Amino acid sequence: MSERSDSPATARPVAIRATVRGAVQAVGFRDATVRRARELGVLGWVRNGEDGAVLAHAEGAAEAVDGLVAFLRDGPPLARVEAVETDRVKVEGHEQFAIRGVSAGVFVVQEHAATAHHFDLRLEVGGAMRSWAVPKGPSMDPAAKRLAVEVEDHAIEHNAFEGPLGDGHVTVWDRGSYEQGGRVPWPEALDRGHAVFVLHGEKLRGGFALQRTRRGPGGKPQWLLIKRRDEHALPGSDVVAEHPGSVLGG
Repeated sequence: MSERSDSPATARPVAIRATVRGAVQAVGFRDATVRRARELGVLGWVRNGEDGAVLAHAEGAAEAVDGLVAFLRDGPPLARVEAVETDRVKVEGHEQFAIRGVSAGVFVVQEHAATAHHFDLRLEVGGAMRSWAVPKGPSMDPAAKRLAVEVEDHAIEHNAFEGPLGDGHVTVWDRGSYEQGGRVPWPEALDRGHAVFVLHGEKLRGGFALQRTRRGPGGKPQWLLIKRRDEHALPGSDVVAEHPGSVLGG
């Protein structure tokens, strides 16, 4: 007897965004949600909202997602859930289920207007700024895969630098905090060549991935910087052209 096309092994994943209201913060709600999601095989995230609610994104098999929603309606023992609002959303392709809203450090994108015009993406890792030169600049379009050449680390104090440098001029194009993501912990993820992270900037927001491809001229590792498909993605957009200039007001 042949397997049905809608069996769990072949069914297309679904995704929901949930808002849980009530006495749901500071009661172990996020940790309990992570444990239940992993038991069910659900991917996504959970985080505290600014208004006292708990927010969650869940994707996977419909039955598993329904199981997690059922858990959210009850919550852990110390919680008092008053309401759960859910909306169907697009599947984003998460690699795990984790707590969001925990900053891993700061990030900055500095535009270097010089003969070889480029943007420098820098992420705080281990007390230094891991850096990549992105010739075309970052993109909010998931279809745009930007070349990112790994360069030497920079000091955190360099993040606020604006002014003449070499044959050009540097401006702080964007800055903010970021969260680490993916199945592999950092900095091991960077060492392996695939790192997922979430930016909270003034121009760049949402999930991104760095994927190492090969070594280029001079032995410098080459990567691809890719916007992940989430609620912040802007297909067809050109964020560099649409939002030029410094975020420092210079």
